[in-house]
Amino acid sequence: MTTRGVSLAALLAALGRPSWWLLALAGFLVRGGVLLFLVAIVSLPSPLVISNLVAPMLVPAVLGRVDAAMLLPIVLGVVFLATWLIGGGWIAAVTEIVLVRDARDAMADEGLRSRLPVRAGRLLSIRVAAAHLLAHVPTALALAVGAVRIVNVAYVELTSPFEVTTPLVLRVIAGAAAPIAAIVVVWLVCEILGGLAARRMILDGASLLAGIRGSARDLIRRPTGTLVPALATTLVLAIDLAALLGAITVVWSQVRDRLAGSLADGVAVTLALLAFGGTWVGALALTGLIDAWRSAAMTFEAERAVVASTVRTGSDPDPGGTFGASAGRRPGDWSTGDGSGSL
Repeated sequence: MTTRGVSLAALLAALGRPSWWLLALAGFLVRGGVLLFLVAIVSLPSPLVISNLVAPMLVPAVLGRVDAAMLLPIVLGVVFLATWLIGGGWIAAVTEIVLVRDARDAMADEGLRSRLPVRAGRLLSIRVAAAHLLAHVPTALALAVGAVRIVNVAYVELTSPFEVTTPLVLRVIAGAAAPIAAIVVVWLVCEILGGLAARRMILDGASLLAGIRGSARDLIRRPTGTLVPALATTLVLAIDLAALLGAITVVWSQVRDRLAGSLADGVAVTLALLAFGGTWVGALALTGLIDAWRSAAMTFEAERAVVASTVRTGSDPDPGGTFGASAGRRPGDWSTGDGSGSL
């Protein structure tokens, strides 16, 4: 079966297993997806508010007066970020392990061959979380380099903007389009690398470094098989999020206007709240479905590639076919003495 075929089989498998949606959604949210849903209902601060918040910390630093009161928010922010990366990464790794193993077991139901389970070793969830963090080292480097240009553009837009009709975020994105695009590309490739390494550890029992090295070789030797399923499903997820978060923003604005105004029309307020809740739940469910499809497609492709490789090299101990099938491999061959043909 081709890469396109296993991707379609993964979609069918995900559609029939709602429990995957919850697991995939949990992993997506704890790894940063919750911020996207919060942005849809939280109003971003204006440039004046941002400058009022940042100036008290930047001015003393520029003048060389650094005290404990200024360092405390920075230290708390670093601790919170580290806790989120480690704790959220571990939770996401646990959900990923369950999804990958379930996807491998589901391949038989979709008419696909997979290998027998192997012992994955101890501390698997910690190693999977570490693989994702190590895979994103290039992302951190790209972010550190690109942040210089992004901060410069943001500073200019805050202090002496050429025009103020366009929202600040859009002006910064337009002014720093090249570094932002580079960061996104590096992040996508590193995200795929981490997912491939996780599957090598879960399905093959590979070590942490061996999983990352093998996945990097796969990206170079089999770019179509490794990149297409992940990129195609990620693109669908991005389009889905853009549409759903836009819908949530519109519905929330209506709810906010009704709550800020008169509450005399209780029916209208109730209907607005129900519409918002339904939109929110629907967006979460669809996001979980697409993310589960993404995970299953990467697992199906990883198994398909290994099985196809063993068949090509003749090392496959189970060539398949019907029970008691003929050893003849060409379709239509007549084999005397055999009770059935090979499928």
